[in-house]
Amino acid sequence: MKKIKYTLLLGILTFLIHCDTKKEYLEDISTHFLCYTYAICNGETPAKTGIIGDSWADILLGYPLVETLRPQLENRFQYKFVGATLGGKTLQQVVNQGLQFQVIDQGGADMKVIILSLGGNDIQDNLSEYIGKIDTVQAQRFATIKANLKQLVITGNAYKISKFGGAPIKWIIHGYDYPNPFMPPVIPGSDEGCKTKFDRVGLVVPDAAAFTATQLDAFNNLLVDVSREEPSFIYVDLRNTLGGKPFSRAEFMLDCIHANNLGYSLLADKLARLIYPITNVGF
Repeated sequence: MKKIKYTLLLGILTFLIHCDTKKEYLEDISTHFLCYTYAICNGETPAKTGIIGDSWADILLGYPLVETLRPQLENRFQYKFVGATLGGKTLQQVVNQGLQFQVIDQGGADMKVIILSLGGNDIQDNLSEYIGKIDTVQAQRFATIKANLKQLVITGNAYKISKFGGAPIKWIIHGYDYPNPFMPPVIPGSDEGCKTKFDRVGLVVPDAAAFTATQLDAFNNLLVDVSREEPSFIYVDLRNTLGGKPFSRAEFMLDCIHANNLGYSLLADKLARLIYPITNVGF
């Protein structure tokens, strides 16, 4: 979650540029980036399952810094996704950019399900705004998240039906598992849910673990509410997979908000089991 600095990506690109200066090589990199992260691809890629997500789905362009949910589901459970995933992506950005339409265009008439990994960055961004008004800011952000989720589903289904016909898409969203605010940040810029970031921006909370756990529970409850109001919106609960509450165990965490490889393998196992009856993929 939270915006991931692209230091690693820039290093890779710099290395590749110096190794091969051919224009078509750089064009291949650009094409891959646009297709993988924004579903802007050269033509339709028929697929039954799409995915739109943040760093829980993909930290950095599929680069194996850590195997997040998207590569776990692709490599271990035979999912063939089309989608738009990149660390730092917010739900607000998805709606503003119309990524739901681009994913549907890419997948085509075969698209039946879109998996969502979104909302965490919308909650965690600009923590200083919470100072002195935690309840007010959280209520405002949750209201915006709810409105954006409903807009995503309603406009996405209307677009799919008008263009391809058939049944509405089923939108599956997972709630996140509990952060561990006491973990040190490993990925630059990913420390939004860390106590060190709270202290640095002046956000004083009596108990960092209780604060993050309460936020996480409230977000999951919000997803339940949306699922009751939108028939094609399906919520799956991943809480307590990594040992919480009130916070996930350090041996399963990369930093305060991201799991490590072992942690994501546990999350992917649970997610795959929960969504199998809907997607009929993976087991």
